[in-house]
Amino acid sequence: MKKVYLLVSGVILAAGAANAQVDSERAYLPFEKQDATTRTIGLVGDDRAPGDIIVSDDCSDETNWVMGTEGGTTPEWEYSLTTPADLVDYVDVMASPTNANGFFSFNAVQYLLGGSVEAIDATVTYGSTIDCSGATAVTLEFFAAYRAFNTDQVFVEVSNDGWGTFTSYELFADMPTNDPTRQEVILRDITAVAAGEAAVEVRFRFTETGADPDFGAGYGFMVDDFKVKEAWDYDVEITASYHRSGVGVYMENGMEYYQIPDSQVTEIEFAGEVQNLGGVTQVNAKLNVEVVGAGTYSGTSAGADLPVGASDSVSCTTTLTPTASGDYNVTYWFDSDDAEEETVNDTIVDAGTIQRNEFMYARDNGIGGSSIGNVTSNTGAPLLIGNTMDFFADAEIGAVDIVVTSDASNVGKLIFAQVMIFDAGAGAFVYADQTADHEITSGENGGPIKVIFEEPVSVTAGQSILLLAGHYGGATEARFRMAQGVDEQSVLGYTSGASDPFFLQSPSAIMVRADLNSYVGIDEEAGNNFAISQNMPNPFGDNSVINYELNEAAAVSVEFVDVSGKVVKSINNGTQAAGTYTLDVDANDFAEGVYFYTFTVGAEKVTKRMVITK
Repeated sequence: MKKVYLLVSGVILAAGAANAQVDSERAYLPFEKQDATTRTIGLVGDDRAPGDIIVSDDCSDETNWVMGTEGGTTPEWEYSLTTPADLVDYVDVMASPTNANGFFSFNAVQYLLGGSVEAIDATVTYGSTIDCSGATAVTLEFFAAYRAFNTDQVFVEVSNDGWGTFTSYELFADMPTNDPTRQEVILRDITAVAAGEAAVEVRFRFTETGADPDFGAGYGFMVDDFKVKEAWDYDVEITASYHRSGVGVYMENGMEYYQIPDSQVTEIEFAGEVQNLGGVTQVNAKLNVEVVGAGTYSGTSAGADLPVGASDSVSCTTTLTPTASGDYNVTYWFDSDDAEEETVNDTIVDAGTIQRNEFMYARDNGIGGSSIGNVTSNTGAPLLIGNTMDFFADAEIGAVDIVVTSDASNVGKLIFAQVMIFDAGAGAFVYADQTADHEITSGENGGPIKVIFEEPVSVTAGQSILLLAGHYGGATEARFRMAQGVDEQSVLGYTSGASDPFFLQSPSAIMVRADLNSYVGIDEEAGNNFAISQNMPNPFGDNSVINYELNEAAAVSVEFVDVSGKVVKSINNGTQAAGTYTLDVDANDFAEGVYFYTFTVGAEKVTKRMVITK
């Protein structure tokens, strides 16, 4: 099952594996509305010719459906007129167009919250057979809302012989544990099992057979607005989209980068996957990509004839190199020579924006969803987890931004970052450096936290690194935020004492980012009659203090400037007597970033660096 975390023992990318899952501490997470699904909810136009829809049911009549269980399990689906309270909190409010007149829901989170989890194999079946004997191509359409947990699976299943045999179509198979809920119209080509058949039956299925109170049950699944219809002649569906750099470097297909510093700008390739849901061959089916923002781009793939039901993956024939700083917004869509008759499934707008900036290098799209604290076999012990990255020019990594969840238990935990560089000859990542430990404060919890290397880590063009976030374990563990799904074997980690990494199966990008800016402190000497301490904590996201001591009375002023040299804040304390003083610094007075503060004491000056994260 793709949503299970895997712990791999042995060498990098080893095939042998033993199952492991996220730890039971906060294993399930409330839905965070700001992380809402990135997929557009499409509505199908109501302009079909009479007879194209074979059967349609908006779930307004519960008696049209039959709820049941398989294999002796007990939990069942339920008929809902409003979203069950547990699903509102942990999934979301059902957003189907006709949800007010009823829909079907499976509330798995109630068992997780209750701590009593049974094996689940529950079905809800359309109660009548469907006559598809006159159809040569058949499409199934419905609205679904789902959020993935550890080992639950959801399916739509179709039979033409009274369930003696049936075909299962797994839904949301690529969705990582704890990712934000997806709500969308789903279309499936069921021609192979339904076309020409007089007694077609359809059911929806929710399964979780582990029955583990820590890791079992799931969140929930909701369905509405069910249709079986003759396929349009011309209908291609985009099923995935990608932008990639570094093709053939560390990962064969390259990797996605959403924040690209000036020094690492390189070609971006665009690719997509498509399926023919139409009733005839789609002639010259091709991917189209459009980019708008700081720069523009239009590209297409080579065309290919796509037989009925066939899938393919293609790349644009040209690339984009982002030449200007700013945001690049990407839209992908498929078409063919004949005009699309079903447009709801043609287009994907890239989740997150590609950004060219001065210093930050990141593979996550900035949309936090899931999180990870540990893997089961390592619960309570130290963990390192992060992303592989390619470098296209020489650079120095001065700091790392680590995004943590807002869990209150994070406060007071120690975290750090580590860089490992891939040694192609040894076929392994080799340790390069580690930051000092940073204690998470309440003010910075839930956001990016900057941890700084004592000396920048040098990386050369053509090298690949593993950028890791780490914690030291404990009864509760710091939780690192994860974002969009990424390629398997591009998210690696180390359990306590391990010399070889594990990888996560069907992973999400860890929100850990390389800052290609030097944070080495300026070399100063204190004056004969005073001493200025480094602000603590540093970096900080709420408040920090600067302690200083005067051996004799002197005029004291402080000036804060940003990296461009602009004065942001000035303080004049006038003449102060000999003694010890504390200056409070409020992060609300500054934007996130790097600043220098200069104390002028009499005729002498001392400058230090501070970092604000929000």
